Amino acid sequence: MSTTACLALLPRDGLFCKDGRGWYTSDVGRSHSHPWPPPSTIRGALRAAWGQSLMARSSRTLSPEQWERETREVALGAVLALLRPLGEEFAPEHRMWPVSADALAVDGGLQRLLPRRPSRGVATLGTEDDAALEALWRPVLPPGKPRPLPPFWTEEALSGWLRGEVPKSRGQSGPPWRVDVRVTLNPDTQTAEPGMLYQTPILEMLCREPLGNGAREWALGLECTLPTEAPGFPWGPLGLGGKRRLTLAERVSPGLFAAPRGLPERSPGLRLILATPAQFQRGWLPDGLERAEYEGCPAWVGTLPGVEGQVVLRAALVNRPLELSTWDMVQRRARATRRLVPAGSVYFFERVDGLPFTALSTLWLAPWGSGREEGLGRVLPGHWNPEEMNT
Repeated sequence: MSTTACLALLPRDGLFCKDGRGWYTSDVGRSHSHPWPPPSTIRGALRAAWGQSLMARSSRTLSPEQWERETREVALGAVLALLRPLGEEFAPEHRMWPVSADALAVDGGLQRLLPRRPSRGVATLGTEDDAALEALWRPVLPPGKPRPLPPFWTEEALSGWLRGEVPKSRGQSGPPWRVDVRVTLNPDTQTAEPGMLYQTPILEMLCREPLGNGAREWALGLECTLPTEAPGFPWGPLGLGGKRRLTLAERVSPGLFAAPRGLPERSPGLRLILATPAQFQRGWLPDGLERAEYEGCPAWVGTLPGVEGQVVLRAALVNRPLELSTWDMVQRRARATRRLVPAGSVYFFERVDGLPFTALSTLWLAPWGSGREEGLGRVLPGHWNPEEMNT
């Protein structure tokens, strides 16, 4: 019988998760890392730990095919970024969230981007000839150039944002980086190749406060499903990311993944923010939506998991795609690169029958799209009033 475990992973020697760019690009000898570990990397570490425990308990060696089969049911649920002061137990106030794509930094503060109904007969300039795409609502950008936002929001900032409130803080920077310089080894002589140096960027998960006021550490919170009962899993450190850097696992309460208090229970429109990257069959367009006529205009209409009745997609604020390259341990080769909708992207919906959305808390960290066993497509539900025009 399968069981669920709630863990916090704490890398002890930094973290390096190489992206899909090769070593011999314009930056020769320099690798590139994801700014935060993709959920697929975390699931791979859990599958490796489960396979190693199987071999230790059965005193047998698994072939690559057996390893793939025996660990397939190890699935990842919700995945969180965590930041806590040293010595404290993990709690919901330590959760960190991706900054929402409908937030804009202007004039030293934050502003909400509110989609507006487009004027009839006015088209955008581009090569996309799709009437349903042209009919999507678009926000009106303020004058001036917006400033970049930090990658994370605190629990308090996100909770207010989901209610339609603008947080005072612009956000939280991610873990600091360090650069490790390494030498290339000759596989025949096992000695260093002259002049062949390369560098890797490493995420430092331990942050010291200025003026010596203590320290804080970053961690990865996760829910995972295991094939059988496994008290105490994992039994020892995990290897996570490039070079399989040692990572400790700490048991956490399931309440760490619960919806925050004050989440709206009713909303005239629905705003879904991606907490983790999502994989849809048609790129940025969510699964379950089909092109149809709505209110005399072409639109994308369909159903959403956990939502009663049909919905119509009103707007989508999607950042640049996340290029995800993973390694097939059985075939010993790279898998095909996938383009995922990045975390922080926002989708706006209305119900076709005109009724408000209810029970938004049931959508908290619900899965959406493909790759659910990898922890992809987890959503955060928020309030949206389609008639609201100003922040």
